[in-house]
Amino acid sequence: MLPEALALEVQSLANEGVAVELSESGGMACVLLPRHELPHGFSKGTSDLLLRFPLSYRNGKPDMFWLETDVLLLNGGVPKSAESIEEHLGRKWRRFSWHLSSWDPARDDLRAYIRFVDTRLSRAV
Repeated sequence: MLPEALALEVQSLANEGVAVELSESGGMACVLLPRHELPHGFSKGTSDLLLRFPLSYRNGKPDMFWLETDVLLLNGGVPKSAESIEEHLGRKWRRFSWHLSSWDPARDDLRAYIRFVDTRLSRAV
């Protein structure tokens, strides 16, 4: 069963016009953000972004994120700690093994995790 808190947060983003999908796969809650904007320095300007959350969300913190397999640095290199290709939701993804240093379930939420992803991507280039 999908976490109610996460479903409400996804609905809030959708109500603001953000393209977002929520599903369950492999015992995880999956949030898909199609055509998520990437910072300058990557091989493309947008990529589908996959976030996976434990079903115990918010108590279980998110870890890692996934972009389309063709997301590389402008020089053609693979971003650090993004060498692995995995299959989720019936597609292949590049796993970014970048981890949060802290997660406070009373304060942090989906928006905070998206900010973490965006900040980390900006620092990578």
